[in-house]
Amino acid sequence: MANEKEKKKTKKKVSTLKIAGITFLMLIAIVVGGGYGYVNYLVSLTNTPTKEEFDQKNIVQNEGVETKEEYWTCAVFGVDARDSTLGKGNRSDSVILASLNLKTNEVTLTSIYRDTLVDIPGYGYDKLTHAYAFGGPELAISTLNHNFDLDIKDYVTVNFAVAEDIVDLLGGVEIDVQPNEVKWLNGYVRSLAREGADTNVKYIDGPGRQTLTGSQAVAYSRIRYTGGGDYKRAKRQRTVLNATFEKAKTCSIGTLNQVIQTMFSHINTNLTVPDMLGLAKDITSYQIKDSQGFPYHTKNARVNTYSYQDSKIAVDIPTMLAEDLKTLHYQLYGEGAPSTVEAPSDSYLEEDNGVANKNNGYGAGQSTEEGSTEATQVNPDPEKQYSPSSEVQGISDYLAQQANGLGY
Repeated sequence: MANEKEKKKTKKKVSTLKIAGITFLMLIAIVVGGGYGYVNYLVSLTNTPTKEEFDQKNIVQNEGVETKEEYWTCAVFGVDARDSTLGKGNRSDSVILASLNLKTNEVTLTSIYRDTLVDIPGYGYDKLTHAYAFGGPELAISTLNHNFDLDIKDYVTVNFAVAEDIVDLLGGVEIDVQPNEVKWLNGYVRSLAREGADTNVKYIDGPGRQTLTGSQAVAYSRIRYTGGGDYKRAKRQRTVLNATFEKAKTCSIGTLNQVIQTMFSHINTNLTVPDMLGLAKDITSYQIKDSQGFPYHTKNARVNTYSYQDSKIAVDIPTMLAEDLKTLHYQLYGEGAPSTVEAPSDSYLEEDNGVANKNNGYGAGQSTEEGSTEATQVNPDPEKQYSPSSEVQGISDYLAQQANGLGY
């Protein structure tokens, strides 16, 4: 009986944490593992950066941007490294900002689109995904701070390859595959098999709700050719992530421990054991908001970048960056008020619409995946007002000119 109560207690803890970021899976690991010794063991599995690879003193922050004492913001990077490396040289195919209000325990999760044109310190304008490749987490964090007036000092990087193993450990995940996704899903399954020299290729037979294996789920999350491009792919990734967590909540403690240990072996982070224990003490009271996409106003165009000075490549140009940041800072830090300019929800990113660049406003990109909840409202502090720094205003003006056809 006592054992049954303990199982229910553990399951209740896990079920309260509807989390869409690797940082918070780490916290689940602490709760399930039960203490400092287990966390030490998990950290021993991670790839901890050396001082030469990551030094917070090198992180760029715009002048006038104050430290958010009431918040902790962590950058979560997802890389798709074929050689299992997690540092410099890899592009970050996924970038998520996880902002925790230390007073209310509310968490806001924001996906930054990887193809967003940004000013990378020391390099110039290029895709956000390239910042990590040029300078690892140091430069990637500096780029986020510089372009969006943020106060980020910590990060977690995870290799997407681990997703395949985790989904298989869970026994697969339920996904509703659309008719126009079938051929692309099977094509990526074949590609993954070649990369891993797997001769046991399992294709899906057709569309509909079905249980996908690890390789099939990863293949699904890679699709970006059915319309909507990277916007739609980011939504598919969240769909797989949500399905994975829903499945994890039904698993035994033994299976969950396997998942946690597998995941930690594919993580790179500057977080220490005390950091994680400090975050974990109030874990059961966290209220998670669904992830959103940023920027809200974008224009797809072809431009010359630092990486491709002799040929134009497709990028997403933020057309109203300074205005969009009013809403982002309101949502992340309760600063001032959201922009009065409307922004799209995920539901706007349908196949035929593609880029979300119309009817844009507060509430942008709130997840509409099955099982999601509405984002909680932020109670702003009237004494805190956000206005773009001179650096961000300059970037915003430049990008607006680019979007209007000037300079390329």
